[in-house]
Amino acid sequence: MLGIKIIHEKNSITLSQSHYIDSLLNLYRMSNCKPVRTPLVPNSHLSMASQDKRDSFEKLGINYCSAVGTLSYLSSATQPDLSYPVSALSQFLEKPGIENWKAFLHVLKYLKGTHNMGLTYHGNNSEAPVAYSDADWGNCRVTRQSVTGYLIKLFDNLIIWKTRKQPTVSLSSAEAEYKSLTDLGSELMWFKQFCKEINILDEDKAIVVHEDNQGCIDTANSDCNTNTRRMKHIDIQLHFIREMIEDKKIELLYTPTVDMLADFLTKSVCRPALRRAMKSLRLLTKEDKGGVKEKSSQSVS
Repeated sequence: MLGIKIIHEKNSITLSQSHYIDSLLNLYRMSNCKPVRTPLVPNSHLSMASQDKRDSFEKLGINYCSAVGTLSYLSSATQPDLSYPVSALSQFLEKPGIENWKAFLHVLKYLKGTHNMGLTYHGNNSEAPVAYSDADWGNCRVTRQSVTGYLIKLFDNLIIWKTRKQPTVSLSSAEAEYKSLTDLGSELMWFKQFCKEINILDEDKAIVVHEDNQGCIDTANSDCNTNTRRMKHIDIQLHFIREMIEDKKIELLYTPTVDMLADFLTKSVCRPALRRAMKSLRLLTKEDKGGVKEKSSQSVS
């Protein structure tokens, strides 16, 4: 919670890191930059620089690793909209090039326009926990590895989000989605145990998991002896998810991609798609909230 401003309003609190963002903009001399509307260029894919370009960038003396690290804290604390950009930038910590650095500066330009953004939590004890799982198949243009993205909401508030590059190549979009679902399933095992210990969850009720790949859902719900020929190489993952379904720990629900809240965690999406997700997750700027006046706040530093 270090460096996070906590804003108390009627029936809600908002977590913001506006001061931290301002310090970053000042550190990298971007305080007067022109804002952009998305963290990365929509539908773009970062790639590894050539040896010549890496050598040229190294001569500039820029600490790329440290720079990306400053964004990592933001993405994990209050800004899930930075989760995919940070994951993408982190692929090149050892061998960055000038294009990777330009992508980092693009993120700062985005932060310039959203520095007063905050993650809002409302009091609501009637909403059951819900999760969203997604994947971008073959996202990496070099290795063709896919990207996992998932999130968990409790009482209609975003509490967990994750982006990670999958360690192995998937042979189909359904397989990539299934690997993402497996990662989420592991997270939900811990989550359900945690909620049980603090007595805020009906242990017998399955958590609804939204998934936008029907092939993934059909595979998960199929009999162990069927529909596995093309996925037998991930046999343990298949049985793990099926066991969670049989034990009524999760229930898969098909959700169209346009309504998939985890989509922005797997790729660089366009502005309208990002805005829809941010509003649904209540990651809002003051303008989004209608210029709501802060009633009280405290800064944890």
